[in-house]
Amino acid sequence: MRKVYPALALVLAFCYAISAPAQPAAPNAAARSQVIGQVTSVDAPARRIVLQDDHGSTVTVSVAESIPVLRVPPGETDLKKAARISFGEIGSGDRVLAVGTKSDDGKELQARTLVIMSKSDLAQKQQREQQDWQTRGIAGTVSTIDAAGKTLTVKAGQKTITVQTGDQTDYRRYAPDSVKFSDSLPSSFSEIKPGDQLRVLGDKREDGLAVKAERVVSGSFRQIAATIGSIRAESGEIRVTDLASKKPVTIIVNSSSVLKKLSPVLAARLSQRFQVRAATGSPAPGPPGAGPPAAGARGRDDLGQLLDRLPTVSLTDLKAGDAIMVSGSAGSDAGRLTAISLLAGVEPLLTASPEAARDIMAGWNFGGDNAPE
Repeated sequence: MRKVYPALALVLAFCYAISAPAQPAAPNAAARSQVIGQVTSVDAPARRIVLQDDHGSTVTVSVAESIPVLRVPPGETDLKKAARISFGEIGSGDRVLAVGTKSDDGKELQARTLVIMSKSDLAQKQQREQQDWQTRGIAGTVSTIDAAGKTLTVKAGQKTITVQTGDQTDYRRYAPDSVKFSDSLPSSFSEIKPGDQLRVLGDKREDGLAVKAERVVSGSFRQIAATIGSIRAESGEIRVTDLASKKPVTIIVNSSSVLKKLSPVLAARLSQRFQVRAATGSPAPGPPGAGPPAAGARGRDDLGQLLDRLPTVSLTDLKAGDAIMVSGSAGSDAGRLTAISLLAGVEPLLTASPEAARDIMAGWNFGGDNAPE
């Protein structure tokens, strides 16, 4: 049986929020169940809420008058600091941990413990952390690993960055076949491998070429260039031919996948830069029009951020015969790839460089909903 409060710490705070003091064992521990999920509706007079749990099931939670409702802010580490709120303050979109007794069919739960994280608190925390990642974060591909020194080198666009980890560094790793950060699992330095994609949060050196890591998120991903054979929009599947291996691959597109398309003008400009690189041996290109990056420069010199600013497209905007670049989660089946990011309109880039898919997509794995929160 899963422990209640570590699960609260893991899910409610999006893997980084609270841990609670151990609770005395219930007399009938075997009958105790827990539900963690998002509020979809509230019946305040009846003291009932409907939750969609993190497996997609719907559970109705009933709360007796004698049961307090506790609200904790994201990031709080002590439930003693939780505030009591009225049942009527619970709102749709709030995150909830309910512990109690489930009905035989699992569709109802009589709560003995109810802990809330409000939707607004979570949104504010997410915004703060996203800003922190934008300011103090780096993303790239692991080049080398020094296990003895707990040091990594990461290739991030045109830069090679040294990442120094320590005993206090927090590690997480994306789960196989999932592009969601919420599905990531606790990890360790030893799980990181050369070629992994890495997202690091920490204090950067002034020149931006070294960072002391507070958090490290890693994952094993694939980048492919392919031509579309067929599209099944209703199931979110694209059948493609991998241009490198010439083998068929099924691309899975879900709600977390980010789909973008280059305009012909932008594709042509990027293609020219790849042609220059191939001729001169210079590093991979930055955004069109960008000069050499200044020390500490961000945003405007980051090709990944340029791609993030492109308009989003849908499967209906793609067609058989289109060339695409895809970066995705490498699962157990080499013939299937769950897309994190997909870029269309890339025909000129593939003509200019066979390495374009790797160079462009490897730095764009952590955008959108797949970024740490």
